[in-house]
Amino acid sequence: MNVEVRATGLRAMREKKGLTQRELAHNLGISQNYIPALESGARRPGPKLRQALMKFFSANFEDLFEVVMVNPESSAEQVLEPRDQRRAG
Repeated sequence: MNVEVRATGLRAMREKKGLTQRELAHNLGISQNYIPALESGARRPGPKLRQALMKFFSANFEDLFEVVMVNPESSAEQVLEPRDQRRAG
C-alpha cells in the first residue's frame, strides 16, 4: 500500500481568505503553478509545505488534507479518517 496526503481542503481555505492561487503561492514563496496542481490533486504537498499551509491558514491537518491508502496493484483507495472521528462512530 502507498500512503498519499492530498490537499483536499486547500481550495476552500484559500477562497475563504479571498486569495487567488497566485497570491497564495506568493505568500508561501512557491511557484504559482503549484497551487492549482495541489488543488486538482495532480501534486502532493511535502511535509514542509503541509506545515507552511497549516501555519498560514491557522488550520489543523484535517482541515486541509486527507490521508489515502492506495493499492498499487488495483489502484483501490481508502481514505483514512482522523482518530477522533473513528472513535466517535
